[in-house]
Amino acid sequence: MKEIRTKELFEYKLDLLYYGISIDRECYNSLKKGNKNQINNEDYITTRGLMIVLNSSVYVNANLNEDSPYKVYLINEIYVLKYGEITICTVNIIQPPDFALQAAKLSNGDLVINYVNVHGDRIRIQPIDGCANKCKFCDLNRKEYMLHSIDDLDEAFQYALNNVGFRHILISGGSPLNRSEDYEYLNNVYEFFGKKYGKYFSIDIMFVPRGLNIFSNNDRGYLEFLRKLKEWNISGLSINLELYNDFYRQKYIPQKDSVGRDNYFKFIKMAVDIFGVGNVRSCIIIGIENISDSLRAVEELCKVGCLPVLSPYIPNDEETFLPNPDFMKEVLIKSSLIAKKYNLELGPLCDSCKHNTIHFR
Repeated sequence: MKEIRTKELFEYKLDLLYYGISIDRECYNSLKKGNKNQINNEDYITTRGLMIVLNSSVYVNANLNEDSPYKVYLINEIYVLKYGEITICTVNIIQPPDFALQAAKLSNGDLVINYVNVHGDRIRIQPIDGCANKCKFCDLNRKEYMLHSIDDLDEAFQYALNNVGFRHILISGGSPLNRSEDYEYLNNVYEFFGKKYGKYFSIDIMFVPRGLNIFSNNDRGYLEFLRKLKEWNISGLSINLELYNDFYRQKYIPQKDSVGRDNYFKFIKMAVDIFGVGNVRSCIIIGIENISDSLRAVEELCKVGCLPVLSPYIPNDEETFLPNPDFMKEVLIKSSLIAKKYNLELGPLCDSCKHNTIHFR
């Protein structure tokens, strides 16, 4: 099979993030089907596409779109990505785990994917259904707010462990209400999974800057909380600044904006001091604010040793649009140069976990 490429693979990835993919009938027929004859599953807004790997190296979360100019064909039992008549490269298709496709349930009757899901080589544990925050680019806050019991979370984790291979853990999901019991609950989750599984898997957690309890959201409380996480065998942190521009922070992430941008950078610097360079990252949403604002965020994060993660905005309203490939490419190239200046890389460092980010690989 002769491959004809007019662009680099990372540029095709940007196109696929923008246009999505369509698949031919033979390709569809060859894939695993779920309980509703689906080939992917409804998940978090940035992971509900179909994960494909370009030329065994570049991971992409591509939304299914019948109108996409990019199409995957099954030719001689090999998946091939084409643009019209142009053959770009071979692809691998990584579908969701069987428990997600088949709507498997726990002993409490609830779906396993309400507690855990697997993307590539990472399992995501979700302690909270719903979210206390009302970020405009996220749909978690549309779900009813609920704290999952640690026993149920562990049962779901064990179910995935016995049925799917994964390499590392992310504890993520909705932000807690500003209540003592909610903070204490999350602390118990971090401690439980860190102490039980932290010797066998690297464990990252994703959260908004906070102290150990609701009364300690200050420098001392920040340090106390971070040191506890380290003590509980947590490996890395994702503390997502998301936007730099004050206007857009107030408009799109009002609750996170109330924490204060300066407090984000203060907390992130403390985190890097405790967890080390390479173990703390922060997501920047690309496509809402100007490129210059996104680059300021990248620069400020790199200054304190934090890995910037470039995440394309996925439309969740009628006002804002997905950034086009040229926009993403400009941010990517300029951000990479900034990171290089500080001897850093754009995150995440795991190739598989780059599937929904703007990255060269």
